[in-house]
Amino acid sequence: MDQSDRSRGRPRDPAIDDAALQACRDLLVEVGWDKLSMVAIADRANVGRPALYRRWPSKTHLVFEAVFSWQDDPTPVDDAPTSTEWIRRSFAYTQNLFARPEVRAALPGLMASLRDHPDRQSALWKEFGLPGLSTLESLLRAEGSATPAIDAQATMVMVIGACLVTSLLGGSSPVLDRLPDLLHPNKNP
Repeated sequence: MDQSDRSRGRPRDPAIDDAALQACRDLLVEVGWDKLSMVAIADRANVGRPALYRRWPSKTHLVFEAVFSWQDDPTPVDDAPTSTEWIRRSFAYTQNLFARPEVRAALPGLMASLRDHPDRQSALWKEFGLPGLSTLESLLRAEGSATPAIDAQATMVMVIGACLVTSLLGGSSPVLDRLPDLLHPNKNP
């Protein structure tokens, strides 16, 4: 048997992953980013610290997965019929995501950590941004945008940025409701 045909060690137990991710989300809400530790997560999940570190090399990696990889369902923008509808759905989805207690608790620490970890920056963009971005780019191209790729990226940045700021600093319902109407990427100046 070839060395590459053999798996190394025991298969990972998905129950450990689930318990650690849930413990991380719960503790974020209870104690916040600053007091969250791998030790506390391991204790809450009733798993060993080595099991955590085999899966996630740092608190940042674990928190990132706990708050941004918690759903497998496609985002509601995937089947938007127009760019305007994509924007409306994207704002609603992103506002709801950033309103989740564990995401709100993680954002300040994750933002600081992401600054220093380019691997997490690219993973966040890949997991959170790229799927919807390709849909928007296709819609904009079909609607006649001269620069659909750039328009799609700029729109995504504005949606995420606006939702991030309103999540961290608060925002009134009329302001949040008005944000989608301010973006018109298919109208070139």
